[in-house]
Amino acid sequence: MTSLRSTQNVEQCVQSIPLDLDIYSNIISDSERLKSKWEVYDHIDLRFRYIVADLYLALFKEEVQLDAPQLQDSHLVLQYSFVKKILDLDVFQALKNACTLSYFNAILGTELIADELIRQYKALGKRHKELKPNWASNTLNNQAFVDFLSDQHYFYNCIKEAQAEFNRMTYTIKAWGLDDGTLTPTSYEDKIAVSLKLRTNKKVQEIAEMTGRFKASASTAQKRRTKEEGIEIYNVHLGSELHKTLPSERMMLANKGTKRNFFKKLSQRELLSYKYKNSRMRSKGPIICCIDTSASMAGERETWSKAVALTLLELAYQQKRRFVAVLYSNKVYHIIEFSKKRREPNKIYDLATFFYGSGTNFIEPLRESLNLIRTAKYKYADIIFITDGRASIDDDFIHTFNQIKEKKEFRMITVNVADQLEEGLNKVNDVQILLKSFTTDEIEEANETLFSI
Repeated sequence: MTSLRSTQNVEQCVQSIPLDLDIYSNIISDSERLKSKWEVYDHIDLRFRYIVADLYLALFKEEVQLDAPQLQDSHLVLQYSFVKKILDLDVFQALKNACTLSYFNAILGTELIADELIRQYKALGKRHKELKPNWASNTLNNQAFVDFLSDQHYFYNCIKEAQAEFNRMTYTIKAWGLDDGTLTPTSYEDKIAVSLKLRTNKKVQEIAEMTGRFKASASTAQKRRTKEEGIEIYNVHLGSELHKTLPSERMMLANKGTKRNFFKKLSQRELLSYKYKNSRMRSKGPIICCIDTSASMAGERETWSKAVALTLLELAYQQKRRFVAVLYSNKVYHIIEFSKKRREPNKIYDLATFFYGSGTNFIEPLRESLNLIRTAKYKYADIIFITDGRASIDDDFIHTFNQIKEKKEFRMITVNVADQLEEGLNKVNDVQILLKSFTTDEIEEANETLFSI
């Protein structure tokens, strides 16, 4: 008869089968950064590679069972004691709640715990040179290591520090809209790298905070618009769906003489019925977002403008729409095209951090927007134009722009983060929103307009 352990991962103490570690192993093997970390584990006399895999299994699996090693598995005895110490901690259970059945969170939690275990174990090792386990024996004959395993503070502090870092990183990832559920080696590394950069950049922290306010208001506006628009009747046709049948047709059921006629029309799909459409499902085209990065935008106004842009990007992701950012000052300096199918952390970071300075030119970004609209990819796009500045727009360009605008049937909304409206832009845009102080009322008013695109 085949033993239970023979069907499991023989180097693990957490009950599992090889399939349980497939995604975990793929992420590690395809990441140079993680592979280098695991090579460090191999130089630690603690079977860390296998302990770390046990911790991943314990974080990810919904039900966790430790498989006590048999006498013939003497190399697992200390590993079992080590892992059990961690799993018995309440603070580990709190972290597990955030990681269960989430590949990304479980791998991130595992990496952070491993980092802390290594860091604090090395610190202890400097004080206790004899701190080395004997993995070949099933006895704890090294008193320093016995004392180490008995030190509940070591394990508690490791998990507590790892959990604090986990909370900071996952908050950043969520705040920047990077928690899209995808997990590939590239996406894991991108998210980790970008979240670390985002957390250490004061400017983007301020943008994230403002974006959070804007997104909260946008979510409310979207729910209200959804409720108000809903399903509407737009025609009458012949059919056989009873719940859509006109009241005049259903009246035939009240009379014995006409009931037979009702069922005849029902069988032949000839009942007059309402035809509905979802007014929320109108075709939504791409978004071209022009963002002023001239010198006068530095500071608070840049924070506001990036918050608007990132909220629109989130809207585009939710509605599977293309989004392109045109960053300009005295000319167009940077164009960032976003996929409508997946989130791209490095591009999001690029959008949040790019800033040029210099003067302001409206014609160049508007001309670039027209060039984009002329392409098949952006032919049904609308333009969001964010600025605080003043710049001249000559009459010839205004005439040309409006001609193309009428022909292509696109809309242009200006988001002005200055103290007063820019009259020149009113000659080409459909509406201009003034966001001079980013109060709650201004944010709500802006979202009502922006969600009309």
